[in-house]
Amino acid sequence: MKSSETNKNSIYRVQALERALDILDCFTFQKKEISFSELVRETGLNKTTTKRLISNLVGRGYLKKDPNSKHYRLGLRLFELGGIVFSSFSLREAATYPMSYLRDATGATLLLGVALEDQLVYMDKREGNGMIRISSEIGWRRPLHYGMLGMVLMAFQNQKDVERILRKYPLKAYTSFSIVEKRSFKGRLSKIRKDGYVVENEEAVEGIMGIAVPVRDYSAQVVAALGAALPIAERRTSEEIEELLDLLIRACNEISENLGYLKTGNASSYPKK
Repeated sequence: MKSSETNKNSIYRVQALERALDILDCFTFQKKEISFSELVRETGLNKTTTKRLISNLVGRGYLKKDPNSKHYRLGLRLFELGGIVFSSFSLREAATYPMSYLRDATGATLLLGVALEDQLVYMDKREGNGMIRISSEIGWRRPLHYGMLGMVLMAFQNQKDVERILRKYPLKAYTSFSIVEKRSFKGRLSKIRKDGYVVENEEAVEGIMGIAVPVRDYSAQVVAALGAALPIAERRTSEEIEELLDLLIRACNEISENLGYLKTGNASSYPKK
């Protein structure tokens, strides 16, 4: 037996999941809508099993039944998941030059994060010039309310989701400056939505201040947050912080434009590669 066949057969398989995926695999560009009888025929499953699996797939949004034709087509949940995959790859590509330029121009550590499964996930990072290193590596997950990136991402969630996430991951004191009272935290989110950015001082990591701004995609939805982390000990003036915020906003505008977001007015004015 060939090694590829051995590896394939050694994979632990869940029959119900395999059958559900067989149903989804029936759909192609040529077959966007399929009847129940066709699904039974193409999968080789009996009618009872097919009906049960379809019911679950419809309930979770992976399939949708046309009320007129009674045929099934792929649901919006698959579109959403595909969008997440597309954004994950295109986001890092879109952010590559702006993040590198901003790091070189400011010396700050740059962090790029997204909201995934109610958590903050770090997608990219540029290490700054300072002696202090931020222990947030690519792929790491934290509660969605964590730090500058998390607050920006939560600020643009709807209120129902904010409540749900805070129940799932209660606020926690990471430092003595962390906001742990829910009403105060929600007030902070409201201010971030209004201002379009956040400046936090040692709320996530002692000795570190952070400035973060939202990134939008072609649909104008906030899909990521870009933040700059700096040692408090550097004691930057308010004018220097304003300048860094301006550069950060321009970088986020550049990334958003790369993702297809169209905005009137000035976007980024730093040199292009």
